[in-house]
Amino acid sequence: MDTTRSILQSARAFLAGTALSRVSGLLREMVFAAAFGTSSEIAAFMVAFRLANLFRRLFGEGNLQAGFIPHFTAQGEKGGLFFRDVAYSMGALLILLVVALECIFFAALPHFGPEWGQVIRLMMWMAPGLVFICLFGLNSALLQCQKSYFLPGVAPVLANLVWILTALVVPDVTALSIAVIGAFAMQWLMTAPSGWRLLSWRQWLQPQLFSPSFQSLLKPLLLGVVGVGAMQLNSVFDTLFARIADVRGPAFLWYAIRLQQLPLSLFGVALSSALLPPLAREAIPEKRRVLLLTALKVSSGLMAIGTVGIFALGTPAVELLFGRGHFTAEDVVETGHCLWAYGVGLVPSVIVLLLSAARYAEKDYRTPALGSSVSVGVNIVLNALFVFVFHWGA
Repeated sequence: MDTTRSILQSARAFLAGTALSRVSGLLREMVFAAAFGTSSEIAAFMVAFRLANLFRRLFGEGNLQAGFIPHFTAQGEKGGLFFRDVAYSMGALLILLVVALECIFFAALPHFGPEWGQVIRLMMWMAPGLVFICLFGLNSALLQCQKSYFLPGVAPVLANLVWILTALVVPDVTALSIAVIGAFAMQWLMTAPSGWRLLSWRQWLQPQLFSPSFQSLLKPLLLGVVGVGAMQLNSVFDTLFARIADVRGPAFLWYAIRLQQLPLSLFGVALSSALLPPLAREAIPEKRRVLLLTALKVSSGLMAIGTVGIFALGTPAVELLFGRGHFTAEDVVETGHCLWAYGVGLVPSVIVLLLSAARYAEKDYRTPALGSSVSVGVNIVLNALFVFVFHWGA
């Protein structure tokens, strides 16, 4: 039976794994800052990763989990066959997507100058990793249905270690881009056994590509793409506007958002991930409401504390973590300003995560999609205003 206490226990398990991955992620950023600082090369890598990450977010993480979990829960004993068909069908679609992206990048490359051409070449190196990271998202959704939250949270530690070793041994942005493939593959392999154990090897050799059960997932997946895609487009637009404002701008955003996402990932994402499966299983509206309100109160309080911490200790934290090697005093100041701006959004971000989880549990994908779509237009207008009119830079 799902209770407020069981959700908080699940969130703690997710938090424990995520805490390890975030600590390793901070170590990765410290290595990046010392090795590359905010150079135009590492900024190009960050723009490329952000654009590639757009497809990861669309097809591999929150959006996929929001669509998969309610449908998997409804399958009952046929859940293993449903997972198999989704895994094979998604794998086939992702391979086709990567091939199409590589062709588009190759055709576009001659039409761009050196700065943006470098971004496109790095994206071409990263693209194959999208297959692994999206299938990792599917495995993570399955593990959450099985009330296993630690493994999805801790799996990114391996990816971060791959990046750290690459930056230390071969401090080159092309090598980092190639390492993205290995990093994402490690995450997928770490969580893959959870799906393999659902069926016998004979059943795994009898897939139904694009089966009716997979087709039932397409509508929520496509609506989720609109919702999640809108939010991710905001991040992409932020990065592009920052690049226009300052060639090092994406690097300032990159380091700042890593610190802003620390409390959000540890508490907000943990609670929303732990909340979705119980809400999908709970049939009584009043009990759903109690679970949601408790999660909102706990997470909003924690994010409010995090916001105060960012404004009080943000810049000193940037200097302590990144202020060495090629990361200059000016970089500390600019990154600190970006961190303050991101801090304003902590409480609203966690509220959106939890309310979206509640809508997804009811198989309402339209409302989050509409809200997110409106935010894209607002974001573009504000970006243009702040960069071109007020000249606030990154």
